[in-house]
Amino acid sequence: MPNVSRRDVLASLGILGSSALLAGCGRSRASSQDATTTSVGQSRRTAGEDTAASPVDAAVRPSAVASCDWAYRPLDPAAVGQLAYDIYPQGSCMYSVFGSVVMQLADGVGEPFRSFPIDMMRFGATGIGGWGSVCGVVNGCSALIGLFHSGEGAREKREELIANICLWYESEALPSFQPEKPALDFEVAATISNSVLCHVSSGTWCKAAGCDPFGIERRERCRRLSAQGAMKVVQVLNDDANGQPEFVDFSPQVHSCIECHGKDNLRDSIGTMNCTSCHQFDTKHP
Repeated sequence: MPNVSRRDVLASLGILGSSALLAGCGRSRASSQDATTTSVGQSRRTAGEDTAASPVDAAVRPSAVASCDWAYRPLDPAAVGQLAYDIYPQGSCMYSVFGSVVMQLADGVGEPFRSFPIDMMRFGATGIGGWGSVCGVVNGCSALIGLFHSGEGAREKREELIANICLWYESEALPSFQPEKPALDFEVAATISNSVLCHVSSGTWCKAAGCDPFGIERRERCRRLSAQGAMKVVQVLNDDANGQPEFVDFSPQVHSCIECHGKDNLRDSIGTMNCTSCHQFDTKHP
């Protein structure tokens, strides 16, 4: 049976469709100063912030020509995490992860981030439109990576960085983020989801914490998880920008599944998610 490395797998598989979500939208959006879709600046005003003295607003006049530079600039993970926590009520998980990073870049850089229609990211709430599929935290992180590593030539880097997010989400006890002023002050348990799926992640946490999936405790858990996801993607992007990306590997169990069911053997499964959260195996299974 051939050995399959993570790099071999990623060379032939796209881990998440959301990695290409924003690959081509930036160029046509660069001059859309008067777009009707809510931009970062409009969202700031909706949130009740006084933007009159904002250096970003002062620099962006109706006659200005927006930049096409969508390059990432390193950010402070702690500041982004707190912002993600603060804006979570405006649009839930994917919105807060993606929006917190773009808002920070809008404040520090201006255009084109200032005009990004972040309201579109509300679709990722509760596992994409309430379907409980890919968690909005994973989706938001992946969309950001797709924004900064767009184009077919960036596919390998894009999928490596997204894999870091997915593997972190599956295998780490989350959340551990502590907000400055918690909306709901209680001890939020940390659990290992073993899955990137919203309903599995939330269900695992609710069972361990003894909480109602539709209750305020679960929402506070997801709010803190979103903040932690924003911090994680900033750390990943910072490391990459500094030329020091850290790549983690699949578990031995996932490697075993890929070796049997991937393109070099049975060829009956595409994917690199943790298999054991959904599939139950008897003692005869390898």
